Amino acid sequence: MKNTICQSCGMPMASQSVLGTNADGSINQDYCKYCYQDGKFVDDVTMEEYIEMCSQFGSQAGMTNEEMRKYCTKLFPTLLRWRN
Repeated sequence: MKNTICQSCGMPMASQSVLGTNADGSINQDYCKYCYQDGKFVDDVTMEEYIEMCSQFGSQAGMTNEEMRKYCTKLFPTLLRWRN
């Protein structure tokens, strides 16, 4: 697999079952299926809006929501989707 984390949300991508899909139905190795389906992003949001959305899932990553917000604030600017 090309990337070990989703280049949109930072979720670990340990297996092909979580990979997103391109418009032609092929697998996209940059993004997870929760962020990218059928060649487009599921959520049409700014990086700041996405950080807020993802920060609500801190407990799933073993941290508080505030810790998740800080983590995302550092990580997201390095990911392919959010680079300027």
